Amino acid sequence: MPGATPEAARWLADRRIVATGADTTAYEQIPEGAGHAVLPVHRILLVESGIFIMEHLNLEALADEGLHEFAFVLAPLRIKGGTGSPVRPLAAVSAGTGSA
Repeated sequence: MPGATPEAARWLADRRIVATGADTTAYEQIPEGAGHAVLPVHRILLVESGIFIMEHLNLEALADEGLHEFAFVLAPLRIKGGTGSPVRPLAAVSAGTGSA
């Protein structure tokens, strides 16, 4: 599975980002046949750095419109004792900057 490497996770953590995401299932690279037993990128980002990870983002429309800057709005569900949540991410763009 394609995705971020532990080196990429450390690079992001060093820059103190708040959240990261991708349009893949597991976010990080998983060698064929390895399964999800070991997820070092999740450990570096979530556990060690407190950085949120979003998976399955639909980024094609933004890319097609050439949008590189927008207000990002996200509202996760409040799940007591949960370690994750479905979210509905929205990219709010100014009038005249695209239709995504």
